[in-house]
Amino acid sequence: MFRLLLILFIVFGCSKSSSNDIISDESSNSIDYRSYEGNGLSNFYIDHDGLSREFFIYIPQSIGSKNNPVIFNFHGYSQQADNFFNLSSLVDISEGNGIILVYPQGALLEGVSHWNAANISTLNKSNVDDLGFFNAMLEEINQDDLIDLKRVYATGYSNGGFFSYFLACNTDNVLAAIGDVAGSMLVDTYNTCNPSNPIPVINIHGAYDWIVPYNGNERFKAIDDVINYWKTFNKNFEDPIVESLEEGFEKTTYNSDENSSSTVHYKISFGSHTWDYSTNDNLKTSTLLWDFFRNYRKIN
Repeated sequence: MFRLLLILFIVFGCSKSSSNDIISDESSNSIDYRSYEGNGLSNFYIDHDGLSREFFIYIPQSIGSKNNPVIFNFHGYSQQADNFFNLSSLVDISEGNGIILVYPQGALLEGVSHWNAANISTLNKSNVDDLGFFNAMLEEINQDDLIDLKRVYATGYSNGGFFSYFLACNTDNVLAAIGDVAGSMLVDTYNTCNPSNPIPVINIHGAYDWIVPYNGNERFKAIDDVINYWKTFNKNFEDPIVESLEEGFEKTTYNSDENSSSTVHYKISFGSHTWDYSTNDNLKTSTLLWDFFRNYRKIN
């Protein structure tokens, strides 16, 4: 039993934090999400695949009437979405740039919240349709063109990062860019990945991550393999740009002369398994993600 729990924690592992935000509880049926502007974090439910699925939304006071960018941020294994909202510290960026934040709640697997980041099969312990849940949320929230469908971004932490790659591999020209923090690609996802179009990717990972080891294991790929996959798929064949930053951060950027989809990797030499690797505002994960995402929108 201990070995089983350890394997699950390695693939999906995370911790919890506390929340003091005002939460409203609604059933999403022709809801005017724009009316929740300035209300803090609000939660809603949709029925999908026989389950009542919960998601949280933060609507900034700076929101426009239509066509607003949106970031879906997926929590780690065992986390709660509202707690992760506090941990990930995206509110200032949301308010400063008019970004809608969506924090979906993972379904339970053996009593623990998770994201199903692999294809449903006899080898997969989870049969939850999280891909369909994402598509249903996007359609539900985008009432009256609230969302700019050219600026839909997905990111996640640990198990949520695994799921971000799964979305990139299995959605049809939906995402403008994705981000992964302390996650990787499951071997199944890596072997079956078939994106419909080039997609910008930012990966942030600590060299001393003991939950999702930098060099991978039998369940998921090494980070170098993940980066090589995306830079090859995105045709990032220009010479890489390597920058040594403060606090052990090394940034490597892979660009393409054929399209605008770059692949960026931050390797933190001292980093373990965490969302933020620095207290420096310029190196906080939320800043790195938005500085990357803001450069991209879907071409068609």
